[in-house]
Amino acid sequence: MPYIAPSYTPETELLISGGGLITFKTHKDRKLNLSSIPFSVGYSTNQSFSLRALNVIYWKGDKMRSIGEFQLRDMPDNYWGIGYENGKNIPKSDSTTAYTRSHMRFYQRLLFRTGNSLFLGPVFDINITEAKNANELMLLDPNIKENGTDIFNTGIGFEIDYDSRDFVQNAYEGVFISGIFTYFNEFLGGETNYGVIDIDYRQYIPIKRKRRTLAWQVRSRMAAGEKIPWSDMSILGGPDNMRGYTLGHYRDRNMLLATTEYRHMFMRKKLNKKGNYNSRFGYVLWLGAGSISPNLSYRNWLPSAGGGIRLELQPRMNIRVDMGIGQDETGFYVTFAEVF
Repeated sequence: MPYIAPSYTPETELLISGGGLITFKTHKDRKLNLSSIPFSVGYSTNQSFSLRALNVIYWKGDKMRSIGEFQLRDMPDNYWGIGYENGKNIPKSDSTTAYTRSHMRFYQRLLFRTGNSLFLGPVFDINITEAKNANELMLLDPNIKENGTDIFNTGIGFEIDYDSRDFVQNAYEGVFISGIFTYFNEFLGGETNYGVIDIDYRQYIPIKRKRRTLAWQVRSRMAAGEKIPWSDMSILGGPDNMRGYTLGHYRDRNMLLATTEYRHMFMRKKLNKKGNYNSRFGYVLWLGAGSISPNLSYRNWLPSAGGGIRLELQPRMNIRVDMGIGQDETGFYVTFAEVF
């Protein structure tokens, strides 16, 4: 299913993107969930270029899943420095935060089912960041001086999941608990040495009927090492967590966030062509909070709230349009799939 659509985010401003949503099955099995590959390419009013493709693929009998993404971006960006105080006190301007960021990432997870709801498997992460046109304040930052403006990371890791969700891309019920450890090292071909632990807990409860869901997520990302690149610190903001904040406005070694979201898909008064009363339209409302810290003592919390509308393009595959409100910031997002 192809599309062309406008969107607006704090990072790209007004962006026109085109792409599509590909769904398929790898095997003729009625019980096997649809695999999906949403992809898009876009260009914006602030000269941002973005290419992104995601994949969630279920193999025969759902005994193996491959989940990942590829993204390529060249865009104006902002760097406030490391830590809550820098994010709060440094004003956004051409002379204090602005630079141009080129970024490429290939990220893939291969998960093998070892029980009814238990999955194990390797993780691969290759990413490159290049900072161009850096402002004077950014060049004086100690983390930039230590790691430079060009960062190349290669990492391998291991993931263990408990996943009882009825549908990965848009769950109506179930629990997801994930632990991922990724180790980046020079012997893998990169230029950095550090480790990341990412813990994610999600739960989905139907309210009286399906397609009306209370969902929540608690996630923690912890980075450890002597020299963690400024580009790979744990961050808050963007379309995928703490909507309303500019991506990377707040960054540090460790991050903790929690979000509760109500998802409501409407019902029709008359039967549709498929013989049910399901509407293609719906809405969501959420509340959340997040914090960053150089250690595991989280003292400064940032709020996030907002709402959005949903349009179902294919069964359980939605376009989401969200307006997020943060502390002195807002963000407007148009993209595929739910945040979690």
